[in-house]
Amino acid sequence: MTTSILLGVDVGTSDSKVLATTTTGEEITSVSSATQWRNHGGQFTDTDPEKLASGVLALLDRAVAASRDLVGPVSVSAIAITGMAEAGVLLDESGVAVHPIMAWFDPRGGDEIQALPVPLLREFCGRTGLPANALATIAKLAWMRGQGTVLRGKQWLNVPEFLVHRLGGVRASEMSLAARTGLMDQDTGELWPEALAAIEADGSLIPPRVVAGTPLGRAGGPEVPVGIHGAVLTIAGHDHPVAAVGCGATGADEIFDSFGTAEALVRSVDGNLDAAARDRLASAGVNSVHHVLAGRRLLLGGTKAGLLLRRTLDMLGAGASERRAELDRSACELSDTAGEAATEGIRIWGAANNDGTLRINVTTDAVSPAAIWLATLDHAVDEAARCLDLMAAEIGPASAVVVAGGWTRMQSVRQSKESSLPNVRFSDRSQAGAFGATMFAAHAALVAERLTTTGDSSGNSLALPDGPSEAFAARYTHRTQTLEEITT
Repeated sequence: MTTSILLGVDVGTSDSKVLATTTTGEEITSVSSATQWRNHGGQFTDTDPEKLASGVLALLDRAVAASRDLVGPVSVSAIAITGMAEAGVLLDESGVAVHPIMAWFDPRGGDEIQALPVPLLREFCGRTGLPANALATIAKLAWMRGQGTVLRGKQWLNVPEFLVHRLGGVRASEMSLAARTGLMDQDTGELWPEALAAIEADGSLIPPRVVAGTPLGRAGGPEVPVGIHGAVLTIAGHDHPVAAVGCGATGADEIFDSFGTAEALVRSVDGNLDAAARDRLASAGVNSVHHVLAGRRLLLGGTKAGLLLRRTLDMLGAGASERRAELDRSACELSDTAGEAATEGIRIWGAANNDGTLRINVTTDAVSPAAIWLATLDHAVDEAARCLDLMAAEIGPASAVVVAGGWTRMQSVRQSKESSLPNVRFSDRSQAGAFGATMFAAHAALVAERLTTTGDSSGNSLALPDGPSEAFAARYTHRTQTLEEITT
């Protein structure tokens, strides 16, 4: 018997993952490989678009083979791709990349965005929901224009959009990714004419907008592995909200705390905030943009707490797993016996999202490694609280938090989250982004199946964008056992 499977792809900064599941969300296997970046003199970071695509194609092939080894013959029903935002590819009239893929954190464009017209910059935060800095795609495009690239006649695809296109899908711009460009008016959901004019581009720069989960064709072509030919293709969108969906954190009163090397704090919003609220949030570093779920908005903030924790472990000689476990036990014991007194005379700072430099000030004697670690955790939760307070000031407090990420394997970290956040639940999803992507693949497969009943086997619903409902997402990510239960 042949098993129908879904493939969720998560193209991240550190590595790319492909997760295979059944059509009802039962995980089968996953494969991964490091994302290959080129560093230029310690200043700039980029990668070759075709090498990135080739790496993802190889991962998809491996995922199919690994699934076959575990469950026997398989047929790939659909593939959905999520990943980093802001980074992408500028294609010329022939579909050839004009520049490498600049990493989302690459500083190129920082000066150029500040040189845009003053009236546009004055409106930027409120109009786009983003800070006016080098992260927004418009900054990278302005840099390209400064290098002599003519933007008219060319088209921009964010990384997940580009990969869906390379697999055989039509070009499209998913709303949560389009919202990261700095070219979208959050009030209208359309491109902002003044922003396009400022970089001497027009509306054709961004392909037609779709919601995540819209089927965009079927996989095929000479470079695409035969094992995925015919699979329905869709863009899952920006990795942070996709991971939130994968962990079941979609309610307006819920926070998703993705606590890895970088900490992302995600909160869904029913409806749109007004321009004044977006301006206040973006000016303070909190994004207010489109969610991957249709009709929702997203508040996204972050900290560099994970980076500070790693640097603290290294400084304390606890980078190796055994030493880390020993420090974790000691910190928990110290916290239980001394409480807040454990960190008296120790000040840590540097976890702000625009910082990342570990600074330690000690004004007492006999300070233990466990006390330093607890003080770093205290600072981490304080910085997260500052970010969440900014969100709460606009939409009210949250009532529950879902925490995921590698740091939650340490008991001291879990205790710090439980003591500082309301109704904490820790997710056991090891591949939350890739799993969330499989939910969008499941939806795309169902839409394509409905198209087939009308005589259209293209798997392309670009003309009628169609994304999953919050109810569909909730049922799928809670591992509903039958397709009938998911679609009811």
